[in-house]
Amino acid sequence: MATGPGAWYARPIRSLFLASLCFGLMAVFVRVATRTMVPAQVAFFRFAGSFLLLFALSRGRGMRPRAESHRRLALRAALGTAAISLYFLGIGWAGAGLATLLHCTHPVFTALFAVLFMGEAFTWRVGVALAANLAGAAVVIGAGIGTGARVGMGSLAALGAGMLAGASVATASALRRTESATLITVYFMAIGSVLLAPSLLLGLPAPSADLALVLGAVVVTSAVGQWFLHHGLGFTSPVVGSLTAATSVVTAAGFEAVAIGEHVPARVAIAGAIMVAGVGLASSRARAADTA
Repeated sequence: MATGPGAWYARPIRSLFLASLCFGLMAVFVRVATRTMVPAQVAFFRFAGSFLLLFALSRGRGMRPRAESHRRLALRAALGTAAISLYFLGIGWAGAGLATLLHCTHPVFTALFAVLFMGEAFTWRVGVALAANLAGAAVVIGAGIGTGARVGMGSLAALGAGMLAGASVATASALRRTESATLITVYFMAIGSVLLAPSLLLGLPAPSADLALVLGAVVVTSAVGQWFLHHGLGFTSPVVGSLTAATSVVTAAGFEAVAIGEHVPARVAIAGAIMVAGVGLASSRARAADTA
């Protein structure tokens, strides 16, 4: 059993659920920020702010990756940056709850990459959990696309983000075999900042205290959530890690309803319940191993 100041987050499933909570909160803050700022610019500040925060907290220590990790770090960052950019676009156009639900199909694509390229076992539990994940998306996607072109395009952007995120999570899981969660997260944020810097040429909105606070909330929830995700991936399979992180759809829809006054459609609630049930099935063995 873990002891010391880090014991409260030591168990991988707990760490991954904390990541899910942070990502759900982040989605709502992103929804608010995209009302006045281009989604790509929100993504830039997310990456740049998270990099500065994590680099300062780590004091730049342990930031020298192994030689064989350089290519994977670049691949993880490129895939993740593209996924986040599409995801934020989806949030701005379709709303945090719907976009997060569709983005949270990423466990299916994580499983595909992990089984094909990482030698991960594909058990019946994982198969049923992935089916539940797809079923949850299917429950709501038709309704989202049918409510207008903007929502439909946002839904497709979020679904594309889920595909890229699946490959990104699988790559991050492979990196965690040799690198620390802090190193992976810092490099991810640094490279993402560089890739998204051109978005600033689109012109920034007038500065305001409200926008600064919202962007600060995006940065903090993103940095903390990303670190917890990478931490948890070091102690469980990429598929279970991805499935657990995907429960952020519940947090996003719930906080969007409370903070923004968005109505949570019955379809979204049902879909979230189906996806959470799938996570419970897939992660039951991992929890048993944690407590053994």
